[in-house]
Amino acid sequence: MSRIVISGASGDLGRRVTALLSNANPRHELTLVTRTPDKLAQRETEGIHVRRGDYQEPDLLDAAYRGGDVLFLISGLNLGRRVPEHLNAINAAQRAGIRHIVYTSVGGVHPTNPALSAKDHCQTEIDLRDSGIAHTILRSSLYSEIVSQILVAPAAQAGVMAQATGDGYLAPVAKSDVADCAAACLVEPGRHAGAVYEITGPELFNFENIARLGSEVFGVPIKYERVTSDERLAFFDSVGIPRTYDPSMPPSPDGHMWASDELVSAEVAVAEGYQALLSHHVKLITGREPESLRTVMERVKTRRYDEIGAAS
Repeated sequence: MSRIVISGASGDLGRRVTALLSNANPRHELTLVTRTPDKLAQRETEGIHVRRGDYQEPDLLDAAYRGGDVLFLISGLNLGRRVPEHLNAINAAQRAGIRHIVYTSVGGVHPTNPALSAKDHCQTEIDLRDSGIAHTILRSSLYSEIVSQILVAPAAQAGVMAQATGDGYLAPVAKSDVADCAAACLVEPGRHAGAVYEITGPELFNFENIARLGSEVFGVPIKYERVTSDERLAFFDSVGIPRTYDPSMPPSPDGHMWASDELVSAEVAVAEGYQALLSHHVKLITGREPESLRTVMERVKTRRYDEIGAAS
């Protein structure tokens, strides 16, 4: 039985994957690594190890990863600083004797992708390959829950969804599908060694399509308005969202820590076609079809984004 380490375990994805693994087989030997162990103290009563770890502190990671076979490396949030942080984790995994890493990347990774997040992930994928550790890369599309509750729900109130996404397409994916894929790869790492998966939903949408779907689900007319990247930045400035990510900045009203440079660069990446990816990898990994964007919208439309948990 592989000893699985989940790094970044106190976040939503880490909690989902922990629940999947422990519910499927309580005999899984799990170690949860987090900067905030107190948030996972309950798990220790269930026989799960909880250790403090921080991507900025390699010594902590050495101790946290020791004894593990498979590492679930959930990407950090420090945009522009993640590359050295992730490299710290990869190097610590080498020293700790980790034999396989499952890494959460992002859809559309390419050296010329303008999305700031994609640039970070592109370099970490290179570092992971260079490490010599067996690995699996999960490139997830934009969460369907973000499309529904961060983009469509406010537009349902305003009547307009203004984006710098042009006529670009993407295939939003449900959080539960990403978690299911990750759990499957962690349980059978040998089966997925060397694989790079594009984790997408079942349909490609442009934002005209998304606005139309949102109108049907929320029961109000929503118009999609194409705007420039400068206009989007000006809008985010007007509502007080900072341009640059800072780990010490306060969360937005929806509970997330957004920075407009990242958001707008991601929209431009959609407009330029980097997110126009549709795969059947969810079914390949899990044996079942991914959840549709419509179904996710119907399921979460009455909830705030930060209130959407595994049971939502």
